[in-house]
Amino acid sequence: MNPMRSRATVLFALPALLLLIVCLAGPLALLVRMSLYKGGGQSGFGIGGGFYEPGTLTLHTYASLWTDDYFRDVTAFTVLFALGTATLSVAIAYPLALLLVRLSARARSVALFAVVLPKLANVLVIVYGLELLLGNRGPINRALLAIGLVDVPVELLHNLTGTVIGKTYLILPYPVLVLVVTVGGIDPALRLAARGLGANAWQAFARVTLPLSLPGLGLAFSLSLIFGLGAFVTPYLMGSPEQITLAVDVQKQAFENMSWPRGAAEAVTMLVMLAVFVVGGRALVKRAAGAH
Repeated sequence: MNPMRSRATVLFALPALLLLIVCLAGPLALLVRMSLYKGGGQSGFGIGGGFYEPGTLTLHTYASLWTDDYFRDVTAFTVLFALGTATLSVAIAYPLALLLVRLSARARSVALFAVVLPKLANVLVIVYGLELLLGNRGPINRALLAIGLVDVPVELLHNLTGTVIGKTYLILPYPVLVLVVTVGGIDPALRLAARGLGANAWQAFARVTLPLSLPGLGLAFSLSLIFGLGAFVTPYLMGSPEQITLAVDVQKQAFENMSWPRGAAEAVTMLVMLAVFVVGGRALVKRAAGAH
């Protein structure tokens, strides 16, 4: 490589690198350090002490997490919730992507604009709209009552159902966009060649389209899992006290219990779990793609 071009590349990348160091690596280091402080021993809104004890260094907070039944329950729910919403999001996004790539260029642009439109609004506005749709007097319940499928309104809010619907709706644009690019990049001639060799439509999909789209499916699932593990707004606003995720509990520990080391330790644990899931998922996708 030309030395001048190499220096120019480094120079242009320097602002982005500095931004990562200042806005990502720095806060992460502070978060890890906070998790290693000893708690201040206060109760409720800082009454009785400070948020943490300066100058201390201990792993006690991490050790106490996994002996706490409450934390284990919250962690288990967070993992199951993330896996469930990620699976549901990809299960909806994949057939939708297969449909979108078959549309004309203009129709596809309009459809993709409709898919990403919710991301142009504030998330609180979106959640409020979902609450209006899913409420006992919302259009969904009114339609169910009108056609006689139910006699009383179905509870779709402030329970697991509402939380899953809300989070899946917020996640959905990301896997759709990833899968539209992935499926759209598969040469249609390959599927036509499979049909020409005697494969029916399902066999052509299972042996050509699906294997070639596995990397995109893995990326879509990983993105969905990231958002699912970090779920805060929908469990907080559309769930009940039983739908507490780690992100909600971090907020509770930091701003209600004023236990900053505990909140920081939970946040670090969540990041480690996220990294394990993403790296493990990528390895599984690569193995599955290689097998085909």
